[in-house]
Amino acid sequence: MVSLVCASLALGAWIPLLGPALAAPDKPADNKASADLDTSPPPGVDLSKLDEYERKVFFRVVNREPSSCGKGHSLIYSAKHDRGCKRSVYAVRYVAKLVGSGYTESEIGDELQSRYHDAVHKNINISRAPSKGPADARVTLVEFVDYECPHCRSAQALVRQVLDAYPREVRLCFKHFPLGGHTNSRLAAEAATAAQKQGKFWPYNDKIWTTSDNITPALLEQIANEVGLDVPRWRGDISSDEVKGTVAQDKSDGTALGINSTPTIYINGRKYTGRHDVESIADWIDEELEK
Repeated sequence: MVSLVCASLALGAWIPLLGPALAAPDKPADNKASADLDTSPPPGVDLSKLDEYERKVFFRVVNREPSSCGKGHSLIYSAKHDRGCKRSVYAVRYVAKLVGSGYTESEIGDELQSRYHDAVHKNINISRAPSKGPADARVTLVEFVDYECPHCRSAQALVRQVLDAYPREVRLCFKHFPLGGHTNSRLAAEAATAAQKQGKFWPYNDKIWTTSDNITPALLEQIANEVGLDVPRWRGDISSDEVKGTVAQDKSDGTALGINSTPTIYINGRKYTGRHDVESIADWIDEELEK
């Protein structure tokens, strides 16, 4: 049986955007078909960084791909004329970004399919999840993590930048997803959940990340002392059915969503499939705010 593993991705490129430099270019459309294309970009879409060939690829894609709102017209028509479909404007900008990164037409089609057509809004139970940000924020970001995953540790700086950029618009909810191959990740999750019962989840959580490459039971108790927990109470809570059940439920929730690697993020119930950088996550958040 293949065990679950922490996603092996660098900070600059999360799940879907591994460089496609070796991919063969798609066959260009014939001149007759090209003559029928709408070749003026929608307002607010910057193509200045694309060369002549890339612009041709861009216009072929946006003329061929359907509206991101499921309407019976092209993506470029939707972005220009369907005022009720803000998603198509973001989709057109996404196409320009992918073209500029060297993606082929078929790869771009796959990315659009994943982000706009296959995406299903999931209802995620966050009733017991520790959170940051306003309870009435228009965007809820749910993060499933494993404390022994190095990519989860790297992602924490990114999440902090996002919250700083959207202090009133975004709420972060934290969900545990300890992977089977990590010896102490479940214990760390239970330790943090026990700290949550004393109102100190976030300081405890932050301390774990600073030493997450060397988690031990002794270290977890040391952190409990450092953040000022009632340590005897904390010890009892770690082994309680309530705390163990909370972590187990988080893991079950993630498994039901099909999660098999960490970190995994959902933005208003949509699984995030973009690059692991502030600009890309901000693009998804802005899209949600403009719906």
